[in-house]
Amino acid sequence: MPERRPRADRAQQFMPFAALKGYYDLIRERERVAEPKRELTDEQALELSQRLARMERRTMATVIHYDGEAYVVDRGLVSDIDEARRTITVVRTRIDFEDIWDIERDGDDTADAL
Repeated sequence: MPERRPRADRAQQFMPFAALKGYYDLIRERERVAEPKRELTDEQALELSQRLARMERRTMATVIHYDGEAYVVDRGLVSDIDEARRTITVVRTRIDFEDIWDIERDGDDTADAL
């Protein structure tokens, strides 16, 4: 009679197996379409500067910014605003002021569309 396996060992044989670990992350990254960085008009830059001045730590915000290849949307808690380095940190993503296309505090209806 074969030796019985402990229950935890039996469950391991049914765990999913990823033969191509990281493959799907690579495919998702390759699907991104690179786009050039857009320049803000003087009016847009002034409005964005005013919004950044009103932004406070520990508030929920949505930031549309350029990450070097494309525009991405980060939504989360503003954990830091560093005016000396000209960066804002949303959760753990540090974003340069120059890369921000749009920013809004959650609950505000003043954001522009992409």
